[in-house]
Amino acid sequence: MSIRTNYEKWYEGKDYYWGLEPGSFLEELIRLSPPSPDKKVLDIGCGEGKDAVYMAQKGYNVTAFDLTENGIKKCKALAKERNVEINAYVDDINTFEVNEKYDIVYSTGTVQYLFDQNKEGFFEKIDQITNPDAIVYINVFVEKPFLELPPDWDKEEKMWRSGELFTYFGDWKMECIDEIIFEDNSGFVPHFHCMDTIVCRKVDSKI
Repeated sequence: MSIRTNYEKWYEGKDYYWGLEPGSFLEELIRLSPPSPDKKVLDIGCGEGKDAVYMAQKGYNVTAFDLTENGIKKCKALAKERNVEINAYVDDINTFEVNEKYDIVYSTGTVQYLFDQNKEGFFEKIDQITNPDAIVYINVFVEKPFLELPPDWDKEEKMWRSGELFTYFGDWKMECIDEIIFEDNSGFVPHFHCMDTIVCRKVDSKI
């Protein structure tokens, strides 16, 4: 079992660390790319799978991976409980390889696990594995000098610079870019995060 991330331990209990309520931003994603059985989703860093399972329930063909074995076990269990099929497996954002192309790539709270030397290659890979008109949704935690490090900050996470995420999608159509500061209670200790989010669409360069 991997000991690279604290989440392996945090996910080992029966309760779901992040709860079971899907992210509210998924509704906007669904609006931008309505579900169908032939529309493929890749959830990078799916955790315990609540968002991946929700997208499968909506009718997408979902593939999901996470570094944690316990997270994937719970993702599979949740999919079975809700009677949906998901291709869920253990993999690392730094080294993953896939042989398909996707219509949606989704990653929340995971990109800060990229090692610096892998950032460029990761975003090149995203371009390679997405179909024309694909939607990419990614968020990442960014550093602000006036915010303390969150109490449940994991040992391999690394803060990004404000706006850094957006620089990797200069050739894509921006559906939304945003930076917010919000209060969180993960780990049951109130604290604040700053997060950059991008939602963008892959368009033909000839258009």
